Amino acid sequence: MIRRARIRLTLFYSTIFLLLFWSLSFGIYAWMNSFLGDRSKTFFEITNSQFYQEMPSDIVIDNLRTILLLIDTILLIAIPAITWLLTGNALNPVQKARKREQQFLSDASHELRTPLSILRAEMEVALKKKRSPAEYQKVIQSSKEEVDDLSTLVENLLYLSRENSKHSNPITEQIDLTELVTERIANFQHKARQKKLQLILQPSETNLVIQGNLHLLKRLYTNLLDNAIKYTSEGSITITMKKTKEHAQIAITDTGIGIPEEKQEKIFDRFYRTDESRSEQGYGLGLSIAKQIVQVHHGTVTVESRVGKGTTITLLFPLMH
Repeated sequence: MIRRARIRLTLFYSTIFLLLFWSLSFGIYAWMNSFLGDRSKTFFEITNSQFYQEMPSDIVIDNLRTILLLIDTILLIAIPAITWLLTGNALNPVQKARKREQQFLSDASHELRTPLSILRAEMEVALKKKRSPAEYQKVIQSSKEEVDDLSTLVENLLYLSRENSKHSNPITEQIDLTELVTERIANFQHKARQKKLQLILQPSETNLVIQGNLHLLKRLYTNLLDNAIKYTSEGSITITMKKTKEHAQIAITDTGIGIPEEKQEKIFDRFYRTDESRSEQGYGLGLSIAKQIVQVHHGTVTVESRVGKGTTITLLFPLMH
């Protein structure tokens, strides 16, 4: 599609420019032919100079015609080539956006298909024969977990879709990060206890106040804490907050499975998962959304990790003065 558009644009603009230059050449040739008439002097004359050359007008016209034809022939080759390059540069961002969109739709459809297939299989098994209430309850509980995961996926996809279509900055307000992070940790205490994990907060000695969007920042810490709990089977998750000279720094450190060094740069890509197996938990959107939210707030996010030792995600936000 992009290639066809490039070819059409190249033909369109090449035709316009070639017609323009050819018309100009024909105009120059016709005007010179009319101007010279039967005169027998060259149109190259230096005023008040001893140099004066006379030449039959038909020779002048022939030379002019040859020069114009040569120029038009060069333009016939050069203009399409230049136009092809320019249209390629102009369409390159469109092509990249289209590839991202196609990849996004492909990954999204794949991710949606997996939990739906699980739901269907569980329900089909449950309906094949009469079962006890306990067995039905187990199927319903498993189905609910899949529905919860689907809801998270759809919510994240809708968020990405909305953010991609926005052209303005979100509404911001003064936000105390210590209060926000404390509230998020409280919400995840139950989930951490289910896995026998400790959630430890090491707050800053002073308040960390930034200009930000409350809804986006809640989503940011929800995604990061959920990701840390998901990939930590034992130990603890420590949230360390401190104030630097210009920034609020928040580090989330877990004792989980860790991330191989060669894969650490890719973990913020959409749908990327360190284990290519589809049996791995999660959809690979949480960290991508987290990075996007951090960038909206003019902050930075970095990762340090060792396989089998754990991972630290560090966030920096500019402080209010």
